[in-house]
Amino acid sequence: MISELRISHLGVIAEAEVELSTGFTVVTGETGAGKTMFVSALSLLMGRKVGAGVVRKGAEKAEVEGIFSAVTDSVRSRIEEAGGSAEDEAIISRTVAQKGRARATAGGRTVPISVLTEISDELITLHGQSEQLRLKGPAQQRLLLDSAGGPELEAVAATYRAAFENWRETETRVARIKDSTAARRERILWLNGCLEAIDKVRPVSGEDEALTAQAAKLSAAAEITQAVGSAHDLLLGGELDDAGAAVDHVHQAISALSDVDSADPELARIKAALNDAVLRLSDSAAELSSYLTGFDELGETSLEETEARRAELGSLAPYGQDVAEVLDFETRSAQELAELEAEDRDLGQLDAELEEAHSAMDAAGRALTEIRTATAASFSRAVSAELAALSMPKAQVTFEITEREPASHGCDDVRLTFAPHDSSAGDDIGKIASGGELSRVMLAIEVVRAAGEAIPTYVFDEVDAGVGGKAAVEIGRRLAKLAQNAQVIVVTHLPQVAAWADTHVTIVKDDDAETVKSGVRELSEDERVGELSRMLAGMEDSSSARSHAAELLDSARQVKTGQAALT
Repeated sequence: MISELRISHLGVIAEAEVELSTGFTVVTGETGAGKTMFVSALSLLMGRKVGAGVVRKGAEKAEVEGIFSAVTDSVRSRIEEAGGSAEDEAIISRTVAQKGRARATAGGRTVPISVLTEISDELITLHGQSEQLRLKGPAQQRLLLDSAGGPELEAVAATYRAAFENWRETETRVARIKDSTAARRERILWLNGCLEAIDKVRPVSGEDEALTAQAAKLSAAAEITQAVGSAHDLLLGGELDDAGAAVDHVHQAISALSDVDSADPELARIKAALNDAVLRLSDSAAELSSYLTGFDELGETSLEETEARRAELGSLAPYGQDVAEVLDFETRSAQELAELEAEDRDLGQLDAELEEAHSAMDAAGRALTEIRTATAASFSRAVSAELAALSMPKAQVTFEITEREPASHGCDDVRLTFAPHDSSAGDDIGKIASGGELSRVMLAIEVVRAAGEAIPTYVFDEVDAGVGGKAAVEIGRRLAKLAQNAQVIVVTHLPQVAAWADTHVTIVKDDDAETVKSGVRELSEDERVGELSRMLAGMEDSSSARSHAAELLDSARQVKTGQAALT
């Protein structure tokens, strides 16, 4: 509930601070005093959109701060998620500047305006003329019915939404697959052709690089054979070197040093190096001999055969720049082909899958319609009973539920109808209900909803518009009943309603030579009599008006204290 409200430079209200109690609080004041600003302040704390026009003339910004006590765990958690802190109470504020952006805080930290909107759903229910207008819309009427069904209806609705989304997704997927059948089958033929071409050549990883090197060798075969053979003979001796082989000459040098190496260690080191050179030269000669042997074996494959294989690999160029890319394309294409062929085979199963999804959605829709119908009957009876207590004994509120094409909210169109008396046929509530009737319907709805919901604070702005006399007294009585389970704040111009309040707050207007400003204060018992007198006769000092005001207060007090029934 709201325990304290502070307002600064909001409309005609310059500065105001008011403590709000549990039970029924009424807000009154002269026309133009700023009663609407009181509701606007709460709207700001709820994160509703406002313009810079709410800022008091001459001020740079308007500020509203509310202290909420006994907040729920979910509200506390949301504030903490946004970076604020809250224990048993939460402090929420909103600032609107003449220039610049609005600013909101929750739990001492600046938060997005959307955070206020989220947490206000659990803190306040606000009803004004705009809410009455929304009651005329079919979507709002459906939401009203669904909220009346509570958690049970919400669970059924959630099951339906999941089934509906599954059906739509399945329908979209099946349509996409069917629409692309021709293109898919063309793609299957193309992929098959690609894979057949690759398989016919059957490239091996690294083969293109090996063939390039092989072709280079075969192109220079004569030159390579002559050069390698000459190098081998120069190392070990042969027909090309009559002067002797390099290895023989080194052996001779070693032999020459053997006679004197003991005389000088340096000569011994040189001799050892020559021995190492002999080994290295012999190894190189062996490698050249092996190369010639391998080259002779390579000669078994002709250059023409090598180039022909390279040409075969080149025919796969559309699938990759080299063998590695071709093999990668082959792997990906085989996977895609398998998926496309599976889709093609599954076409017969798709219709069955779609039918199953539709059946599940249809069954969930029927279950939702059934619980909506049951909720509509019980809720309509309860609201109609409340209307009887509000001096509309013959009025009937009913929900008409008709079948429609499946949508995200169900397979129902919901229409709220109203009949002011039993001799008239029910019709759209927005068409035939007067302002006063619509106000009482709204109140009756909230009284019924309050029995099953845990909204801590209800705010009504001009809920008694277009109402007077006995009906106004009954509205005050029902608001007092609602206040037994919640905090109720009502802005009213009717003394018959105000008399039922536990706390009476008035907006006091002060006209000076330059501007109009208003303040907010709580009235004492004697001041309440004066305020009700003003509301009754426009004269707070009129003895007859004061007598009538005192009678209203006493009558309401007797009911609330149990001396008379509060029904």
